[in-house]
Amino acid sequence: MKMAKILPRILLFISIVLLFNTTVYGQDDDLACRTANPFCSDASQELTFPNITGEDISFRGLGCLNTTRNSSWYFIRIDQPGELIFDIRQWVEIRENNNLDRGERQLDVDFVAWGPFETSFIDCDILARGCDNNGDGENLRPEECVNNVDDPAYYIENQDNTNIIDCSYARTPEEDIFIETFTIPSAQSGEYYMILITNFSDEPGVIQLQQTNLNAANAGTTDCSILEPGVGADIATCGEFPVTIEGRFPDAVSYRWRRAEAGTTNFVDVPDPEGGVPFLEVNSPGVYELIGYSDAGRTIEVDRDDLVVLDVSGAVISVGHSIAEESFAGGYTITAEVEATQEVSAAEFNNFEYRLDRDLGNGFVTYRVFQSSPVFANVPPGDYRITARYANCEISERESEVFMILGYPKYFTPNGDGFHETWNLINIEDQPSALIYIFDRYGKLLKQLRPGGPGWDGTYNGKIMPSSDYWFRVEFNEPRDPNMRRRVFAGNFSLIR
Repeated sequence: MKMAKILPRILLFISIVLLFNTTVYGQDDDLACRTANPFCSDASQELTFPNITGEDISFRGLGCLNTTRNSSWYFIRIDQPGELIFDIRQWVEIRENNNLDRGERQLDVDFVAWGPFETSFIDCDILARGCDNNGDGENLRPEECVNNVDDPAYYIENQDNTNIIDCSYARTPEEDIFIETFTIPSAQSGEYYMILITNFSDEPGVIQLQQTNLNAANAGTTDCSILEPGVGADIATCGEFPVTIEGRFPDAVSYRWRRAEAGTTNFVDVPDPEGGVPFLEVNSPGVYELIGYSDAGRTIEVDRDDLVVLDVSGAVISVGHSIAEESFAGGYTITAEVEATQEVSAAEFNNFEYRLDRDLGNGFVTYRVFQSSPVFANVPPGDYRITARYANCEISERESEVFMILGYPKYFTPNGDGFHETWNLINIEDQPSALIYIFDRYGKLLKQLRPGGPGWDGTYNGKIMPSSDYWFRVEFNEPRDPNMRRRVFAGNFSLIR
């Protein structure tokens, strides 16, 4: 990640003073929500940002907070779904190493968080100011909101009946209890959450959100790609539209979207009913370009970036395969080969999945579940087919033709129990011209088998042959050879009584 390059630009955003009006959300407040800073926390990224000072009480009665002062706004996007638990800290940084060290004094920190949302670029008026404990949808009051320290289940069980996801303030700062806990109980991939963090003490310091349950079962994760300026990675959709896309640039205050057909650069402006916002509801595939401007009139460009939105529901045209070993090698390596549509190939979308099915005599069953690698190793002889699809897109699935791998059993047990009573080659019944001979250890011919026949029952002229190793020789047409040239293979197997 290009953190050394982008972090100073992100920090410039944090110095913006974000204000609430005490009665209604006004235009400046709208800017506050829409200029929130991206944040993430994972094993490799634990970002620490400067707090805000010099701001008076900006709002009285917001969620469980009686007042907000020096409000910093952040947003996170969910990567892997699950539960996320954060510790929120604020302290006076002395050593400038982004760690809370011994001797560094903690500051009083409070927060309120909302979500989930489809985008981070929201209007402030959709953020609930109060709670609705009776669930009637009327008269939402901050007085009804609960500090999560008093009732940890209140927001987790959505007893507030609003889009407030969590809220807390330190109860006993005189005892140096400053760490707040922020929980999202069941986040889903792609969701956004808004977080307001206050600095009531009005002292310069730093803020840190640290996810504490990263290694726990069913833990979700945040998406650190939102720290990168621009629009992010290309998007593959499984025929589902509309798709919401968004991006941001440091120093940009207005935006313009443009669209081109996939594989071209013939961009045209996209109608913008929202008026210069960095998110867009996409209803068709294509290349979408976002341009950021430093002025409301959209005359001074600061940056641009684009991404591809592609429908992959028909991405797979056909499925083939190759087999590394020749027949009778024992364990085989099968490699799936996908022919994708020209559009998918041109866009370099290659996130395919592959499943190997095997015929066990009464129809095909799954032998290897879907995997990202096209290689299936250590596959025994049998009849197979491969199913390929674009990742997680069921309607894109296509099947290969059935193919066979020749082989032979290593042993058989003609003891009357109904299992492994006879010996024959595997899949040789599809080669009626094959010749199969069985010999004892001295080279004496004991039996000539017919492809598709019942196999050898372990006798010679009606005499039961003893437990021992026996040899076979087969002349056949190699199914991997397009010319089906004749081959000879010899091997041995065991008769066990």
